[in-house]
Amino acid sequence: MSRMSGSVPVAPATRAFLAVAALGAGLLHAALAPGAPLPLLLILVGIGAAELGWAVAALARDRPPLFAVVPALALVPLGVWAALAVVGATASSGRVLALPLVPMGAASILDLAVAATTAVVLRRGAPVRRTGGALRFVGVLAVSACAVCALTIPALGATDAGVAAITVHHHH
Repeated sequence: MSRMSGSVPVAPATRAFLAVAALGAGLLHAALAPGAPLPLLLILVGIGAAELGWAVAALARDRPPLFAVVPALALVPLGVWAALAVVGATASSGRVLALPLVPMGAASILDLAVAATTAVVLRRGAPVRRTGGALRFVGVLAVSACAVCALTIPALGATDAGVAAITVHHHH
């Protein structure tokens, strides 16, 4: 298929990295939602659900859906965060609506990684090489998962959902 069709074959190792990064960003956006006002909650849940769904589809299929527009779509959460910062800074009510810096920063890094990686794959346009096999796929998946966990887990702890999870006392 051509690049314009929106679906191009992507190497399994690249799909593994993209899926893990999108999964981390989706988890962070979903964890930020409960602490946000209703309109922002709906936006964050929508973004998180889209990222989680795309992560599963990207890992499961040789041709991730909407691949040609992923570089732009992955930057939407950053645009929402920037718009929120501008609106909050210029609000006449004096109340600044802000999302926690660490979780949004971590999600932004992951979204930028997805956007940059997909842009490179699209720009390169080279056919997928099946060399490397299962060992390369598992290696990239493991390294990606470790890197994303190292970034995502501390950021999840800085969300309202993460704080609530830590402060819950279990009585046995």
